[in-house]
Amino acid sequence: MVIKLNPDQKKAVEFGNGPLLVVAGAGTGKTSVITQRIKYLIQKQNVAPKDILALTFTEKAAGEMLDRIGDVMPLGYEEPWMATFHSFADRLLRAEGLEIGLDPSFKILSFPQQWILFRKNLFKFELKYFRPLGNPTKFISAILKFISRLQDENISPQEFAKFAKSFKGDVEEKLRWQELAKTYQKYQELKIEASAMDFGDLIVWAIKLFNDRPAILKRYREQFKHVLVDEFQDTNHAQYELIKLLAAVKKLNDRSLLVVGDDSQSIYKFRGAAVSNILEFMNDYSDAKTITLLKNYRSGQTILDPAYKLIQNNNPDTLEVKLGISKELKSMVDEVSAKPEAFLMEDGEQEVDFVIRKILEILAEETTYTYKDFAILARANSQLDPFIFALRRYGLPYQLVGNRGLYDREEVRDVTALLKVIVDPSDGLSLYRVLNIDSFAVPTGLISESLSSARAERVPLWKIVSENPKAEAFTATIKKFQDFVTKLSPSELIHRAVTEINYLSQYLKEETIENQMNIRNLDLFLNIAKGFEVVFRSDTKEMPTIVDFVDYLDLLIESGDNPAQAELQDFETINLMTVHASKGLEFPVVFMTNLVSDRFPTRSRKDTIDLPDEIIKETLPVGDSHLQEERRLFYVGMTRAKKYLFLTLAKNYGGVREKKPSGYIGETGVKIKEVSAEDLKIGQSQIGLFGLESGFREPKAEKIK
Repeated sequence: MVIKLNPDQKKAVEFGNGPLLVVAGAGTGKTSVITQRIKYLIQKQNVAPKDILALTFTEKAAGEMLDRIGDVMPLGYEEPWMATFHSFADRLLRAEGLEIGLDPSFKILSFPQQWILFRKNLFKFELKYFRPLGNPTKFISAILKFISRLQDENISPQEFAKFAKSFKGDVEEKLRWQELAKTYQKYQELKIEASAMDFGDLIVWAIKLFNDRPAILKRYREQFKHVLVDEFQDTNHAQYELIKLLAAVKKLNDRSLLVVGDDSQSIYKFRGAAVSNILEFMNDYSDAKTITLLKNYRSGQTILDPAYKLIQNNNPDTLEVKLGISKELKSMVDEVSAKPEAFLMEDGEQEVDFVIRKILEILAEETTYTYKDFAILARANSQLDPFIFALRRYGLPYQLVGNRGLYDREEVRDVTALLKVIVDPSDGLSLYRVLNIDSFAVPTGLISESLSSARAERVPLWKIVSENPKAEAFTATIKKFQDFVTKLSPSELIHRAVTEINYLSQYLKEETIENQMNIRNLDLFLNIAKGFEVVFRSDTKEMPTIVDFVDYLDLLIESGDNPAQAELQDFETINLMTVHASKGLEFPVVFMTNLVSDRFPTRSRKDTIDLPDEIIKETLPVGDSHLQEERRLFYVGMTRAKKYLFLTLAKNYGGVREKKPSGYIGETGVKIKEVSAEDLKIGQSQIGLFGLESGFREPKAEKIK
């Protein structure tokens, strides 16, 4: 497929050698620039694909890039290296890690696995303050996140120990830093003993490899003549150090480094992203050129103008000020967009009601629009709950995008409880939940009687149930599954259990959105069990039992792990998500909700263990970094909208005090209109028009045609 590039995009694609910063605003086609650049290098410059390195932030983005260049790949050639930073470092260390004493078959630990490793070795750490007697695991997550931030800054255990030793402040604080320094060192030793790494280690060890083995660095520099970096504003200090090693500052005469990013969309500080990287690029590469992409192919001008007005308030900590450029986007879309509107309701319930009515109103007016064209955004997942309740109430199809909380899903909690009862029937809470699963058809009266008897006799609920002839079928089923504990793998037992009690079949009877979600969530849970089996077999050379899996699951949940729920890509659903999750997406109609102070922007909350400013290597901004980050997030939310953008808020969300509108609304220049309860009643007929009478209705699953 031939893609027509505008003049600025074409300049970036056909750029020669040396460093180049492409400032790509929202909707300006940065992905096209990167993929077309790679095609240009292969087709027009005869660059061998293996000599190209493209780094991005998600496996999905890397895969899509590779797909887009597939038509120009010469037969028999190695593919370009297209990977996330972590995947690149992983591949590098498995190939070269022996040179610095690493086991090339190392395991990569997820955060829950790190937590479990730390907990199992808790008393090997010299902890006092960070291991309180009443709750010894209290600080595990905070310590791991602190170590991760040290890795983001490429601060070694030795470097941090030196800081702790020379700290001149409060004596108690110095002791805590020293305690953490010893913990960091010990944690690194434990991972090496276990032949394991976490994601932060991958980047840190890759930097160490290049620094300690100049010959290896020279070889990779010579191979990767052209380096491209997507979403450069999201890189942390360590990742940028890795880039600078590969694309040496003073040795780019016969090669190129192209970084693409937008400081206005840097929203991942909580992950260690340093917006200063993109701001400092021109200082590090003094001969770098800049190309700014200003033509927006997503939103109407009426949306772009207030968004630009908002982000101007981040000056002077912006590329516009530092480079003396303009980033005012110009809309190239043919369709005229509506002016953004801001609506203030009396309370949160009315806000939800307003949003749903507005969706129905637009569906009636825009006959080509369907449910998937709408997005409801909020700063936090919890703020979406009232919308979920209302959409279910009216039978409107919806899905949560990028939302965590798999273990909180009712179907997953049911299966988890069943597994716990199979392992330990005396677990009264789990047994009570399992007794109430419809598939078992245990009468409600029998459950109540059994519970009362267990309390009166002070015996386990299982004793009462298992001895009751009326519960004979239920008891026999549980005992039957117990016989399989040592005979079947965890995933086999899970599959057998949900099949034999007809738990799965209840979701197969009718193809509703909710049923589809339930099935896919159970499949995700099954995959967790399968993944556990692979790791367990690798570590012990034995097949785990369901007992092992339940123990592991308890540790995962205790660690705070709660994976993402399933998403329905091919169904007509209204999209609900956080503003963070909306990054990279676009919708004809966007509602930004809960836009009041303390919700958006949120209050600045420090980490439990904050990184001391003295050792942070990134350049800190002049202004309030928290408010700047929140403003960038607000900007990202606004620029998801193609035609309609609604900013909604309420005076009351259940608290004592009336909420104030977010200051960011004022910065956009959009005037707030008050909507009274009477105004909403006038629109009541809208609900009737669509047949959405009050009462819960299960939305049917309609696939996108």
